[in-house]
Amino acid sequence: MSQADQSIILVEIVVHNIYMENVDGIKTEQYNPENIEERGAVMSLQLVTEQPVQFDIVYEHSKMIAVSTTSPLIDHFLRKVKLTQSEQTWIAYTHDLKVFFRTLNLPVEQVDHQSCLTFMECQDREGMSRLTINRRLAAVSSLFAELHLLDSKAFPTNPVYPLQRDRATRRRSQSLYRKQPDRVPDIIAESDLQAFFEVLPTWRDRTLILLMWISCLRISEAVSIGFGDIECSNRSIHIRRGKGNLARTVYMDRYTFASLNTYLDEERRDLFPDVDEIFVALKGTARGQALSVNALQHAINYYAKSCGLALHAHLFRHTGISHLIQQGMSEPAIRKLVGHRNAQSLEPYLHLSDRFVETEFEKAHPALLTQHWRSLPQGEVKL
Repeated sequence: MSQADQSIILVEIVVHNIYMENVDGIKTEQYNPENIEERGAVMSLQLVTEQPVQFDIVYEHSKMIAVSTTSPLIDHFLRKVKLTQSEQTWIAYTHDLKVFFRTLNLPVEQVDHQSCLTFMECQDREGMSRLTINRRLAAVSSLFAELHLLDSKAFPTNPVYPLQRDRATRRRSQSLYRKQPDRVPDIIAESDLQAFFEVLPTWRDRTLILLMWISCLRISEAVSIGFGDIECSNRSIHIRRGKGNLARTVYMDRYTFASLNTYLDEERRDLFPDVDEIFVALKGTARGQALSVNALQHAINYYAKSCGLALHAHLFRHTGISHLIQQGMSEPAIRKLVGHRNAQSLEPYLHLSDRFVETEFEKAHPALLTQHWRSLPQGEVKL
């Protein structure tokens, strides 16, 4: 790393610490490496590289609002992610990298291919799924891809992808990602949905579940809906920041819309006029604050256990998408509704109904016979 690059990183650290001390007036313990002089103008990167990475995450109302680490390189990467990708991606990368460096207890400069293998073994022993391990490796891979752009000499290879595909020699990439079987989305049985709705005590919770199920919203999208996002004339909702920062419009059926109105009339009423989010905590220490993702996840888990079920928020979205496919809604329309960009994103859902394949076959079959019946052999077919 050049002296100029080191100076830039040092300035970023000083500015970042000043910012962290003034985030909404929240006091948080700041890292203060012994090698930072009192004026904050000089730092020895050599000492920093010898220290394991520590993360300091700041929360407000159960929501992550800031993060700092003992590594200026990781700080740079996380700031870039926050600026260029969705908030959920920033949060996920932060937590996944925290798990990675807490497990290995190494500075970023000492991470290599063998370190990643050690991490995978530790995650295996802890019972983590292949999906979780791959997601965390993806965060590590993204970090080192950025570090390679910053300083290709200091970070010549990506420890997750130590050998990249060479088109000339046809050498395959030696990725650490584990092969996974085709993912088959689970759906909730109708009887289980009925049992779950019967234990929900508030119209707020019923409305949120309907939005995730019928309108196929992600949990973060559902809790962030504001009053200005609702268009009553056509029962639509403007999702301002979906996955990948994509905005889109979704729709409510008449039952969801009626449930929302009942919640607003009977529970929210004219309470908390300064809170723009529609869904708020109605009791407890967080009363009057916008409902958090964690709070809704805990509520779903609690009510599911009370009726003997094991449910999580994304199952409602999976179930809703599957129902739309089974009812014959066109795939482009479904992708636009649910915020999928990949044309193959709905393929895992198609297995859910053999009737879907049968119906598609029956639709094509008469047309084929009409076009080619004259060329078919006459008489009875013997099997």
